[in-house]
Amino acid sequence: MGAPFPFDFPLPTAFYLTLYLATLVIHVAFMNYVLAGSAYLAAFAVRHGRDSNRLTDHPLAGPLRDWMPFMLSAAITAGIAPLLFIQILYQRQFYTANLLLFHRWMAILPVLIVGFYLLYLLKSRIIGEASFVWRIVVGCGAFACFAFVAWSWTENHLLSLNESAWSDQYASGRLFFRDPELGPRLAVWFTGAFPTMATIVAWQWWCLARLGRPVPATANQSCTRLALSGLATAIASAAWYVENLAPELRDQLVSSAYRPYLAAALVGVILQAAGWLAGRNQAGLQRGRLVLISAGWLLTVVGVSVLREGRRLAAIDVTALYDLHADAATVGGLAVFLVFAALNAGLIAWCLVTVRRGVRNQAP
Repeated sequence: MGAPFPFDFPLPTAFYLTLYLATLVIHVAFMNYVLAGSAYLAAFAVRHGRDSNRLTDHPLAGPLRDWMPFMLSAAITAGIAPLLFIQILYQRQFYTANLLLFHRWMAILPVLIVGFYLLYLLKSRIIGEASFVWRIVVGCGAFACFAFVAWSWTENHLLSLNESAWSDQYASGRLFFRDPELGPRLAVWFTGAFPTMATIVAWQWWCLARLGRPVPATANQSCTRLALSGLATAIASAAWYVENLAPELRDQLVSSAYRPYLAAALVGVILQAAGWLAGRNQAGLQRGRLVLISAGWLLTVVGVSVLREGRRLAAIDVTALYDLHADAATVGGLAVFLVFAALNAGLIAWCLVTVRRGVRNQAP
């Protein structure tokens, strides 16, 4: 490869790769909120479970508890498009990994359903008035569900890349796939989720302030501390992950095809850190600073997503898939996809506007 990703691929392959990554970035925003948010609520329940009022009044736990069910719905909805595109791009690898993990893979759906209802239960009056033990059980149970889903997706992804392990995985009948990349890769996703969650919560408080709602004095400091600690641990996790990669894979990530995205990810981290540090001692949340942080976040997530795809393409002979992608491009349906994508975006926007109108009209 000489040209930057994805310009060295045939048009159909480049088209599907671009759509896959664009929709994946949207999914990552909501997914990170749910993963980091459920972890934060679980830790908060363990630490402050005896005081139910703190769950409502806390600048992070309060909005997380209230918004988590919606964000999970958004994460699942936004995950449909990249799931469809990945089946077009890597049909054989994706389905083989699904079949080899079988029961483990099929367990994702019921686990998500359980986690969804636990989030509603966590914000209910029943749990608010129950013993603190139940708040801990529900909070930790919800996080366990989403941690299981994250682990299963990562395991499935790594198994799809390791074709040499398929025969042994099938013959052994194991429900788990052990790979040295699993721990570092999960660490990168988990730690990187916290800056995303902090950024979205900061925007939520900024919007509420615009609507005349009181913002806790510690909201900015809480979001800043969480984001900066998340960035620091994500950098350490990324270094751990890269250190465990084979030399040829590390060379792939710094090749001319992916070097611009590596630079974009690093610049994004710097912009995020600068934005959070610049206002760490301020009482309020300024829109300009949040725009800078969000731009940095977007650069980081796009860069990391492309590098993640470069790792996959280094393990798969993508040239053998070019004809399949070309055939898929001749099949009708793009117009239908775009129409329903626009309809879904409109419905989500309508829900947000309706909620905003209700909050604005509600007495403080």
